[in-house]
Amino acid sequence: MEPPDAKRELRKRMRTLRRDIAADPEDRTRRSQRISERVVAVLASRHGDRTPTGRRLMVYVPLVGEPDLAPLRQWAEANRWHLFVPEVDGTDLRVEPGDIDPATLDVVVVPGLAFTRDGHRLGQGGGHFDRFLTRLAPDALTIGVAFHEQLVERLPVEAHDVALDVVVSDD
Repeated sequence: MEPPDAKRELRKRMRTLRRDIAADPEDRTRRSQRISERVVAVLASRHGDRTPTGRRLMVYVPLVGEPDLAPLRQWAEANRWHLFVPEVDGTDLRVEPGDIDPATLDVVVVPGLAFTRDGHRLGQGGGHFDRFLTRLAPDALTIGVAFHEQLVERLPVEAHDVALDVVVSDD
């Protein structure tokens, strides 16, 4: 199967999976908490015991069935990180509030429909995050987050697809 066809088919499967995950809100909340804790651990391992304050973290607002990273946002606020969210603007993503330059972000947490452990990601199909990720500073950390059912062995990858530094799940 060609990459666009394979991606289309996998997106369909993964959207059904996300609807199934959303059907049990208590389980989703518990699993989202675990993902948030693991993202915090990644940040702590990158920065040692003293995670610097004043860092810039972009975390998405979850769609139905995506990990809800409210615990991560709470941790970031408690540690005086600056929080931002992506906002779709036509074919691009903007960083809100303030429409700041993406190159000033330290960490970007990215949702998706499917991921490989080595950082490949299948998004919704609009290319918003792939275009956005190319605008980050080279040392910005990109973290994909997913429920373990969203992890796959391989994804059809095209030239415009951008791999992430780390993928974190609840397993």
